[in-house]
Amino acid sequence: MDSETMDLVVKSLQHTTFTKTIHRDVYPAISPLRSELSQEGRTILVTGGGTGVGQAIARSFVQASAATVIIIGRRADVLAASAAHLEQEAKTTGTNTKIMTYSFDLLDLAEIDAFWKDLAAKNIIVDVYVANAAKFTEPKPILELGAEEVWSQVETNVKSPLYLTEKFCSQPGEKQKFIVNVTSAVIHMTSHPQVAERPAYIFSKLSGTLLFQLIALSSPPEKLQIVTMHPGTVYGDGWKAMGFPPEKFDTDKLCGSFAVWAASKEAAFLHGRYAWAAWDVEELASGEVRNRIDSDPEYLRATILGANGGL
Repeated sequence: MDSETMDLVVKSLQHTTFTKTIHRDVYPAISPLRSELSQEGRTILVTGGGTGVGQAIARSFVQASAATVIIIGRRADVLAASAAHLEQEAKTTGTNTKIMTYSFDLLDLAEIDAFWKDLAAKNIIVDVYVANAAKFTEPKPILELGAEEVWSQVETNVKSPLYLTEKFCSQPGEKQKFIVNVTSAVIHMTSHPQVAERPAYIFSKLSGTLLFQLIALSSPPEKLQIVTMHPGTVYGDGWKAMGFPPEKFDTDKLCGSFAVWAASKEAAFLHGRYAWAAWDVEELASGEVRNRIDSDPEYLRATILGANGGL
């Protein structure tokens, strides 16, 4: 793939005009250093926190003065390296955030139970759950992948976060809790050539998005606030392997900082809804967009276009 084609691919994946201002990097309104977004005293749980978007989100919560950041992943060595980077970030920013790592398979419900039991034994209550871990495989039609492989993606992208949410919500105490669900723009870009190659990923991520949307319907934001986010087109090993240069991509600081903002009361108006990290939050919170959010129960939610007023 030549440079011009690469540029077109990335730009097509980044294209959005939802807000007049589109961001590719962190900006003042979502800066984790803003006192209004402080996570002081909170414990943050990030699945898939060893690399990429998950590590970037964990780093932003460190910058926002979280008391503890817990990262989960399958590979202990990757988690250890990520923890070292996060501990250095805590020293650099002077937040004194404690970093904890747990290495296990998120499809093993017994290991999930053991994880929550260990937290309870240590008197640790998680305040913010970032559902970031995900799975996708090689580009193939669903019927060629086969039921077992497709279902393995559903188990990672839907069943595991559901079980973790059950455990998260069953913790003792009445303190407000926050969930930030990391999804992908693939859920509404199904005809894009590069997206359409992975239909099982679309299926599982849209199912996961709908899952949190439905949980939010029965959860008042004052008790459990849920915001789903598309992190943007963030550079990672996959893009690197295909020869794409990093300068064409959104910074990981953008998605990390947006996640911190999404776990604040400023984002309560997006409870149960979906937003791109690239969208300007001040525009989302005011004017025509905010009016539409407040008046249209289907807006920025998974639905069927054109049916029963769904727009």
